[in-house]
Amino acid sequence: MKTAAIIAEYNPFHEGHRYQLAQTCKQTGADFFLVIMSGDFVQRGAPAFADKYLRTRLALLGGAHVVIELPALYATSSAEFFAQGAVSLLEHLHVADILSFGSESGILSPFTFCAELLTQRAPQVQSLTHTYLKAGLSYPAARERAVSELFASDSAPRNISPESISGLFSSPNNILGLEYCKALLAAKSQIRPFTLKREGMGYHDTLSAASRSGYLSASALRELLAGDPSSGLGHMSEVSCAVLRDALSLYSFVSENAFSQMLHYKLLSQGEEGFCQYLDCSPALSHKIRKNLPLFESFTGFCHLLKSRELTYARISRVLTHILLNIKTPEAFRKPFPERTLPVPYARLLGFRRSAAPLLSAISKNSAIPLISKLADARKLLDDQAFALLGQDIFCANIYEAARPKAIGAAQQNEWKRSPVVIDDSSSDSSDFSCPK
Repeated sequence: MKTAAIIAEYNPFHEGHRYQLAQTCKQTGADFFLVIMSGDFVQRGAPAFADKYLRTRLALLGGAHVVIELPALYATSSAEFFAQGAVSLLEHLHVADILSFGSESGILSPFTFCAELLTQRAPQVQSLTHTYLKAGLSYPAARERAVSELFASDSAPRNISPESISGLFSSPNNILGLEYCKALLAAKSQIRPFTLKREGMGYHDTLSAASRSGYLSASALRELLAGDPSSGLGHMSEVSCAVLRDALSLYSFVSENAFSQMLHYKLLSQGEEGFCQYLDCSPALSHKIRKNLPLFESFTGFCHLLKSRELTYARISRVLTHILLNIKTPEAFRKPFPERTLPVPYARLLGFRRSAAPLLSAISKNSAIPLISKLADARKLLDDQAFALLGQDIFCANIYEAARPKAIGAAQQNEWKRSPVVIDDSSSDSSDFSCPK
């Protein structure tokens, strides 16, 4: 049995994701797809457009076999911590053979070479990055300059060019792919990285982008679904379209500004003590938040107000999300890479296909951490620290549910009573590829 893992947000699951599943199946011979998916809040520091159960259903209908939640602590973190948390979770499950990710080039060698360089020469990278930050570069630009400088001083394989290395820092997909390879290397993992060339629109392309060919990006789909849901649904498969149309009869899709009042209250209630205890929040950013708090109008408006050359919108949005969700900096995050270890102490099952019984059986047999399918069982399966991390995820789900706009009469969902999504293969939407079951 060969299992391919995918780390994803599926925000939303679209045709490009189905293409990744199909091509990974075709090129690797994978029997099963195990997805590690963000919960109700995602890595760019925002709520997912739809809750994790709906996104799990779409993923299973699109070809995934098992979906496990990435805890919010990691799902809302920077690319480095996001990747390390997800890879740690995969490592503890002991069932994945391949980690598949999309990239701009579809060529793996620059990723593995650069991951080795970043791991073996981490102190030099950090020192040079700090130097370029002081010179006024943004963090991504400073890190790219540091790596390029070290690359020029090393003897690289002939098939790896300076341009291919600098290109790893030019898009979110490449950045995450590099972090996956780094995390696998640091963990001495037996999981083999595998990359596919992205097709269609770029990661950040919206409907205003010049290119409309190929698969729509998740950003473009969210824009369509928010403005004209019927038009957005027209770009999705028939099965996905039906599921989303049913969901829209009960709930509206969620945006950052649905949480504006909650965030404003949290900022006001803790403005005197500051926000340095929250993940990713520096003293300078904490001071800037406090100074500009009287100008707060909305979640997104405050992000734009605080944005600067040194502070990207995504960084600010992540910090505000951490404050909203009460996510503080764990001690493990303070340790330097590659000595840092980020153990994920449980795997929470969000959904599965019935045909995935062999994979679930393998997880139950081989996993070094408990597989949580019922929250009621968690207290007896987890120690206090692990249960506290799970409690944080439950809190995040409750915050999401409280802010989600609902139709009149729609029921409030209780996270403690939610069950994993179960899909029959006959209802799946993966007829264009057929991995062995």
